[in-house]
Amino acid sequence: MGYVDKNLVGGEDVLLRPRYHPVRFLPGALGVFLALPIVVAALVLPQGTASPGTLLAVGGALAALGLLAIVLRATVDSFDEFAVTSLRVVKKTGILTRQVAQVPLDKVQDLHVAASFWGRWLSYGTVEVASAAEDGPIVFPRIRNPEAIRNVVLTRRAAPAGASAAAVPRLPTVEQRLADVERLFKSGSLSEAEYRVKRQELVKAL
Repeated sequence: MGYVDKNLVGGEDVLLRPRYHPVRFLPGALGVFLALPIVVAALVLPQGTASPGTLLAVGGALAALGLLAIVLRATVDSFDEFAVTSLRVVKKTGILTRQVAQVPLDKVQDLHVAASFWGRWLSYGTVEVASAAEDGPIVFPRIRNPEAIRNVVLTRRAAPAGASAAAVPRLPTVEQRLADVERLFKSGSLSEAEYRVKRQELVKAL
C-alpha cells in the first residue's frame, strides 16, 4: 500500500495516478547505445589498426555506466508517488527522507503544462500546479499524458456552484485527520514508525 492510499480520508477517492515517462531513462540508454558500435568495431576491425582490448574496455565502460544510470533512475523514481484525488493534488518524493507537497483542489490558482516538440510527439511534459502557498508550485517533471492532470483538476473544480457539500467535499480538519491516522494505526495499515511520523506532522499543524 502506497503513501497516498494510507493517507486517504473518509470520502476521498483517487482520480488519477500520474507516472513518469520512460524518456527519463534516455541518458542511460544513450550510453548503452553508444557502447554497441565501439564493441562491434573492436570485434571486426583488422588486427593492428586499433587495440581491440582498448575498444572493448571503452565500450564496456560506457555500457556499464549506461546500465548503472538506468538502474539508479528506476530506483529513485520507484519511491516517488503522485496522485490527484477528489480533494487534493499530492506529490511524495524521497528515499531516505520523505518530502510531501499537496494542494487542496479548491486552492489551485493555476495549472501550467509545458511540453517540448518531442514531448508533444511522445506524450509527456512537465506540469506545474500553483497555489497561494509560500513554497511555490508543485512540479511534476516529465509526466506521461500531462494533459490528463489538467483535465481531471479542471473537471473537478468545474462542479456546479449549487452543488452540495457531499458532491464537492472539503478537506478534513487536523483533528479529523489525527483520528484517521489513529484508526489506520490500530487497523495495522500503518506501522508504529509511520504512525509516529504522521502524528508529529499533524500535531505541528495544530
